[in-house]
Amino acid sequence: MADVLSVGVNLEAFSQAISAIQALRSSVSRVFDCLKDGMRNKETLEGREKAFIAHFQDNLHSVNRDLNELERLSNLVGKPSENHPLHNSGLLSLDPVQDKTPLYSQLLQAYKWSNKPSVSPGLL
Repeated sequence: MADVLSVGVNLEAFSQAISAIQALRSSVSRVFDCLKDGMRNKETLEGREKAFIAHFQDNLHSVNRDLNELERLSNLVGKPSENHPLHNSGLLSLDPVQDKTPLYSQLLQAYKWSNKPSVSPGLL
């Protein structure tokens, strides 16, 4: 049975999706390697063209297969819960350059400030 975090993410599918991303990157690299190599190592022009086209098509089919697999797995992963008060802007806390960018802390301060109970001027 697959593990599901409290945020609704299927960990097994997430792990498989990461593997699918790696496979997709590898197959895309093979496409570019095929384009880079071109029609080398064949004796006749016609033989080179046919071999190149066949190899290129195989690589494109691999990219298509890996992309379809990644799309399938992305539907299994699930979506994180949206119970965070800042919604998608709360994901800014995951920014790896947070120490260089004060955006998240400024956004959090603005959120706290905007949610303060209003005090009527007569009570001051």
